[in-house]
Amino acid sequence: MVDLMTNKPINIHYRGSVFEPTGYAKVSRSLMLEMARLGASIKFTPCIQEAVSDFLDSDTVSLLNSLHHNPLPDNHIVLFNFIPTFLMKDNPKNFHIGLTMFECNRLPLGWEDKCNQMDEIWVPSTFNYHTFVDSGVLPAKLRVMPLGVDTNIFRRQSPLLEIEGKRNFAFLTLASSWDSRKGFESLLRAFFEEFREDEDVSLIVKTRVASQEETFQQQSRINQIAEEISGIRRHSVILISTRENWTDARLAQLYNSANCYVLPTHGEGWNMTVMEAMAVGLPVITTNWSAHLDFINNTNGYLIEVQGFQKIHAWNTDLFYSQPNKEHLKHLMRHVYQNPSEAVQKARIAQEMVTNNYTWAKSAKRMLNRIQEI
Repeated sequence: MVDLMTNKPINIHYRGSVFEPTGYAKVSRSLMLEMARLGASIKFTPCIQEAVSDFLDSDTVSLLNSLHHNPLPDNHIVLFNFIPTFLMKDNPKNFHIGLTMFECNRLPLGWEDKCNQMDEIWVPSTFNYHTFVDSGVLPAKLRVMPLGVDTNIFRRQSPLLEIEGKRNFAFLTLASSWDSRKGFESLLRAFFEEFREDEDVSLIVKTRVASQEETFQQQSRINQIAEEISGIRRHSVILISTRENWTDARLAQLYNSANCYVLPTHGEGWNMTVMEAMAVGLPVITTNWSAHLDFINNTNGYLIEVQGFQKIHAWNTDLFYSQPNKEHLKHLMRHVYQNPSEAVQKARIAQEMVTNNYTWAKSAKRMLNRIQEI
């Protein structure tokens, strides 16, 4: 890579989201702060109306807010980081880049036109390179720009979280909502079918809710599946469902409090939680399909076989994602539970790979070098 400090100035008008508890916002925060640290001049304009989140420290909030007023010369780069519906080229004099992704086999109709109006499209994975091309995005516009993880936060550390009811061995799964795409209900069924209540193993389900009523609904669904499969309520599944957004430091403590991360996802555009778990040194079980195959394989993790594909909407015959094999998921969970030494060895390989290749510094440098080429 070129030395960023000895080349021409880099000026970027960054557009997206920074304060929402979403993957796009985390990517924007991480990239902008790292790009600024590397010497780029950044101006930020939100794509949506958003309130300041309580999970960010005041210094970070102040720094991000200061970027709203940063003046740029006319010949700056415009970088959108959001879903394709928000992409626009509003000034032909500036080079416009869209950093985006999607978790299905192709893009929804019309998104390809939004992408093709941009000068360049950056996607984080080879999976998305192919799905975007298959959807009609011009190959010449596409570049794969992998994302990263904060290895200063997501690493093996203590103290751990005190989790009531956690048993000696704990699987962990998490998402920002009870999203069917993440495979929560398939995971619950696999766990209840494979493990008896008297075994020393638990499953921690971490999600976020908008109300206490939503938490009640989630717990009721867990109880319903348990009674359907086991005939009784099960205490080995621990629901952590909170209205407040957790800091990355607290999430890192949660990862460190588990023995294995499991996510039978139907599809991912990147898969931030799998990368965070790998950075912590946690063995990972996830689906053998979509974006994360760029960084997880059978050497550094456990991949669930895909038994077929399903439409994401009954009325849409073009968009589909994978259907993980529940029996193979059960087999892998049992295998990791019974072979902890092997799982830990795979996790060490994964942690080293992530630390060496997928930090936010490397991601930002890669993007800034491309901007310098432009």
